[in-house]
Amino acid sequence: MRIPLTGFSAALVACLALGDVPTQAVGPPETVETPSETSYLSQIYWAPYGHYGASTPAGSYAWGAAGMTRAQGQYNLLSARARIAHAEARRYELENNLRATEVYFQMRLLNRDYRAKLRGPRATAEQLTRYAQAGKPERLSPSELDAVTGEISWPILLRDDRYADCRAELEALFVERAASDELSTTSYLKIDRTTKAMLAQLKRRMARVPQMDYVAAKRFIQSLAYEARQPES
Repeated sequence: MRIPLTGFSAALVACLALGDVPTQAVGPPETVETPSETSYLSQIYWAPYGHYGASTPAGSYAWGAAGMTRAQGQYNLLSARARIAHAEARRYELENNLRATEVYFQMRLLNRDYRAKLRGPRATAEQLTRYAQAGKPERLSPSELDAVTGEISWPILLRDDRYADCRAELEALFVERAASDELSTTSYLKIDRTTKAMLAQLKRRMARVPQMDYVAAKRFIQSLAYEARQPES
């Protein structure tokens, strides 16, 4: 049966193969053997501090070579373990990233479903049409805007002198609208621009005027702008 060689046995065999075996053992006086009793094991002596070493240069070389081989094997083993550990760490990192992505999109779906529940059922086409109609400004009555002459009857709050320029421009534009079959694009844009400027002036005075008068004046200006988009009756 072949016995596997350890690092120590390999060094011993290498020493014997070199043929540099002394004829007398080296060791403490009380352990020296006679030449007739010399054996292969006598090439190794008991060193201080319990360390075993070769007794010849060739043996020392073999011992060192065996140590280097053993160190190289340990290095390869540790390197392989490090690569395995790195691969495992990378796998866990990828799995964590995948899980984080899945959780992110699951949270988005939950958020979307929750918002949908808060909004309630979607409005039907009929309801959307009704909402759109409800949001439109009301058309001015004949007493507020004369369709024949284009004369405008202003609410009391808009009769203030600070709105005089806007009033004069809008009155001229609506007289033009009443006299012609249709309003030109230029005139329409002027009405849109002037009503917006008038609303901005009114908003700056909101805190200093009665609330009901402010609401009535705002509605009147919005209705004027809406009338400009309607065909002449």
